[in-house]
Amino acid sequence: MTTADAIPRPEDAGSAAAVDARRWRGLMVMLLAAFMDIVDTTVVLIAAPTIRADLGASYAAIQWVVAAYALALGLLLVTGGRLGDILGRKRLFLVGVAVFTVASAACALAPAIGALIAARAVQGAAAGLMLPQILATVQVSFPHDVRPKAYGAYGAMNGLGAAAAPILGGLLVGSNVFGLGWRSVFWINVPVGLVALPAGAAWVGESRSQRRPRLDLPGVALVSVGLLLLLYPLIQGGELGWPAWSFVLMAGSLPVLAAFAWYQARREPTGVALVPVSLFGLRSFAPGCW
Repeated sequence: MTTADAIPRPEDAGSAAAVDARRWRGLMVMLLAAFMDIVDTTVVLIAAPTIRADLGASYAAIQWVVAAYALALGLLLVTGGRLGDILGRKRLFLVGVAVFTVASAACALAPAIGALIAARAVQGAAAGLMLPQILATVQVSFPHDVRPKAYGAYGAMNGLGAAAAPILGGLLVGSNVFGLGWRSVFWINVPVGLVALPAGAAWVGESRSQRRPRLDLPGVALVSVGLLLLLYPLIQGGELGWPAWSFVLMAGSLPVLAAFAWYQARREPTGVALVPVSLFGLRSFAPGCW
């Protein structure tokens, strides 16, 4: 997203009544995808003991069923937002939903723990493509006086997903729906994705950066290395009893991420910055990041 996208344009001066129902329907579709991501992150924790028993996996392998998703999502989240600026936010959202749906089916069909971990990594990467498009689409599609309501709907959906996930996971695994056991927690994403794809194609409006920025490859490299240095030890360190190298890596992430922030501030005037830091000073944008 660029600064130009975040500043309300003259045509944004309308009131809430000027926002047509199609935009709200499109937002609901995108929030459905966000709900799917939040639930999918948590229900796997509920299903983990059953997965371990069924696939004969080690505790470390089960840890990576969760970690592979989180790591891939963390690494692609920022880059996914910039790709949406370049290629089109609706397009990247639909690609993310499609890949997420296919990867969910692959998780459900996984014959062994290695296949499940790989499919989970693909799921996380898909989420990294679709999730950044939600707030960016709100920012450019809704008039400035309506955006707080749209952001509120996003926050409410996040809270609903976090609250519903343990209940849903317990019901699916405990009830052994259709004899699927733990696989049902992944199969449930497939019909949701199949509904979200045509609905998103019909109702989500396309948008992209007016400046058509290039992909900030040095920025991508810095943020990817910084997040990897931070996330990998956070995910794996506890499993290994927090060895010294985990703290070294986490400490090493700080100067890398600081260098990324400095580099982005330097690059922002050129319009190529991956994350324009001035956005965080906008009252219409910053609250949606929490």
